Amino acid sequence: MAVARPSARCAGSATCSKLPMTRLRSLLLRWLLVPTLGLWILAATIGYLRSLAQAHEAYDRTLLGSALMIGETLGVEDGQVVADLPSAALEMLRTDAHDRIFYRVARAADGGHITGYEDLPPPAEPPGAEPVFYDAVYKGQNIRVVALARTVVDSPAPRPLVIQVAETMDARRQLTRRMVSESAVMQLLLILAAAGLITFGVRRGLAPLKRLRDEVRSRGVNDLTPIDTRSVPREVAPLIHAINAHTERQRQLSDAQQRFVANASHQLKTPLTLLRAQVDHALQQPDLDRMRAVLNRMHLSTQSTQRLVSQLLSLARSEPGRTLDIDEVDLAELAREQTFELLNLARAKSIDLGFEGEVAVPVRGEPVMLRELVANLGHNAVSYTPSGGHVTVRVDTYDRRPRLCVIDNGPGIPPDERARVFERFYRGSSSGDQGTGLGLAIVQEICDRHQIQIALDDGPDGKGLCIQLLWPATEESPSR
Repeated sequence: MAVARPSARCAGSATCSKLPMTRLRSLLLRWLLVPTLGLWILAATIGYLRSLAQAHEAYDRTLLGSALMIGETLGVEDGQVVADLPSAALEMLRTDAHDRIFYRVARAADGGHITGYEDLPPPAEPPGAEPVFYDAVYKGQNIRVVALARTVVDSPAPRPLVIQVAETMDARRQLTRRMVSESAVMQLLLILAAAGLITFGVRRGLAPLKRLRDEVRSRGVNDLTPIDTRSVPREVAPLIHAINAHTERQRQLSDAQQRFVANASHQLKTPLTLLRAQVDHALQQPDLDRMRAVLNRMHLSTQSTQRLVSQLLSLARSEPGRTLDIDEVDLAELAREQTFELLNLARAKSIDLGFEGEVAVPVRGEPVMLRELVANLGHNAVSYTPSGGHVTVRVDTYDRRPRLCVIDNGPGIPPDERARVFERFYRGSSSGDQGTGLGLAIVQEICDRHQIQIALDDGPDGKGLCIQLLWPATEESPSR
């Protein structure tokens, strides 16, 4: 059996043999770790945005409280709105030592300044019942501002005012950075732990494949036994089953080749020895007539040897393990052609050789093997039928199944020998010295490959032999 060898650059290299496993592990790790890293980045981004929103919400509440406190200090003196806001109170408005506080009180009607920082940026729209929060830039610094509408009651009419309180955003940024960094560090630790667990899990998950690889590598060249699937993951089992099926086909092919070599060496030894003896005998003959007689016997020996070699090759072709080239064949036409090729042999023995079957009978199979099948049946019938006998090849259908019958009135085969005539090199009691014992063995092999049923029965009037072959129904086809 031919054995596939590794390429020169990979032969004997442990690194080369580990490449497929390394690639699979890397592929699994990439598919697991990269999405995990992506999820971490997404979670960190969402955490940053949520932290920013929470920081804004907390500081905005403080900013609104400051505006409300300023509103409580507003009053009217001598007809003018005043804010009694001492410097200590302004210090209380600060939420952080690094932030600066700005405020402004203005008339709502015309925006006239009352107190505070006159150039503090106003809101885009005047505040209504709800306070307005907005971002602005003041004196080169980013600030967060709340604008609140308040009304000071004084005779003869109420006075609507707008209170603005702003602060720089340093404390907000620091709080956001602290919250994000703490969250990111925690998530990063979780990601590292998950990556370690994923790597460990992938390594453990691939351990059965590594053991399987080691088992296959430790096998001998001729070890074609099936791989045990009990210790492999369920997902890998179909692959192992496919490998086992392929290995079984290779084993059958190897066995067939070994049988062919054994059969050929055994069967060809005797005729070749005989042929050599005849050649030596011919060379010793003193005159041409005697030499011609020996050469005639040599001619018959070479014909017999040629037939033996042809049958051995046919037997090798019909062995299991070889893929069939299935096609549709007209059984009637094929049988008619093979019957015609036997005419010279039949005439030499004065045998009445006939064919029955005019209608096309399609079957599915390998044309070469089916031709060999019909040829062996016809040749056996003509060879074993005595001179003046009858041989009929018939093709028809039986119960919607194609049928081939080869009928003769020769010596037949005793019922107790019919089960053994399909064995290789078996010669029945009625065969004498004729044949090689391979014809019906070839027929049996071809029938098995094509799911054809074969039956042996007596010929007409209980004389001779009738060999009947039944193909599968037309909708079925032989397996490859």
